[in-house]
Amino acid sequence: MSLRFGKWDALKQDKQLRDLMCADWAYPPMLWTKTCHEANGYAGSSHSLDKDQTTLVDTSWFQFLIKQLRGGANASQQVYAYDWYEMGFFTYTLSTGGSVAFCIDTPPVFQDGLLEALNSQESHHPPNEGMGFLQSAIVAEVSRLYDVSVWTLRDQIREIEKTRSAARYVDSVLDFAQLHDLARHTIHTCEVLAVAVDTLNTLLGDYRSGSGNVCDCRRTTTGRLAKPDCPHNEMRFWLGLLQNFGRRATSLNERLSNEINLGFNLVVQRDTRETVMISRMTVDISSAARKDSASMKTIAVVTLAFLPATFVCTIFSMSFFTLNVNDTTGEKHWLISDRFWIYWVITMPLTVLTLICWWYGQRKEDRREKARQPSWKLGAES
Repeated sequence: MSLRFGKWDALKQDKQLRDLMCADWAYPPMLWTKTCHEANGYAGSSHSLDKDQTTLVDTSWFQFLIKQLRGGANASQQVYAYDWYEMGFFTYTLSTGGSVAFCIDTPPVFQDGLLEALNSQESHHPPNEGMGFLQSAIVAEVSRLYDVSVWTLRDQIREIEKTRSAARYVDSVLDFAQLHDLARHTIHTCEVLAVAVDTLNTLLGDYRSGSGNVCDCRRTTTGRLAKPDCPHNEMRFWLGLLQNFGRRATSLNERLSNEINLGFNLVVQRDTRETVMISRMTVDISSAARKDSASMKTIAVVTLAFLPATFVCTIFSMSFFTLNVNDTTGEKHWLISDRFWIYWVITMPLTVLTLICWWYGQRKEDRREKARQPSWKLGAES
């Protein structure tokens, strides 16, 4: 029993090696396509003869996809860094004994864990069924990676929930774009976990007997059920855990959606209170403006009341008018200067000039206001 680790990019560039794997190891050519490589998961198996047409060969192929947030992520950052684990597997088992598993694009933590698990299990319980043993060991390590992925998301969401309970949470600036970015990662995790469950169900389905209840490796030559360590029982155990991980991811997605909705409602509530306060201030300002307007109206009325008298007083106080008293008779005569026309010659042009200047300034200001306003008219296309 052996393991082979490889990289997709290296295999994709080496056509000779790909052809060798297809010819000598019965590797399905369809798995080299872009469609299978970018799939979020798949599973399949085959039962055939080897290249010499003498020995029965069991092969299986499956892929798991995991999204893992990188270390050091925290709920205060705007964008979360992450890695995709696009792990493809292929097992090759001879009926005479001997198995090999190809692991493509697996992270170092997976490789170390798988090697340690295989060495430990082989030393204590030598495998009776090579393919099932390899598949069970691989699924166990994949399940641990899914567990880490889900708990990493949980830590981020829990940090957001604890921040909400802190003081002045509403007054702080909530980054809804960052919250939706985390929701995107949570949705992806729910997706790949659901596909992983389907993938594992497909692998287990290949080992079902005609009754669909138990796998063949648990039966003796007489047909009775044996009691060895069955790797497919372990795979069913990991299947149950993956289903539970999926439910936890769904719960995390709902918790995050609840936080987003609550944050939005709290912000709306805060803005509503501020709007009410601004409205009250506007009412107070309007009331003060009305009082000022009443005062200005009173001043204007008083000014208009005294303006005619002031004008008459100003006219008759000019040197153009003289009160002459006869020293002999004591009679009084009101004399008007023959130069009184000078007043009208100067006053009328100045009045007209003042009105023209006011009209010109008002018109210029109106043009500026129109220039500041956006034009909603669509120009004709040439």
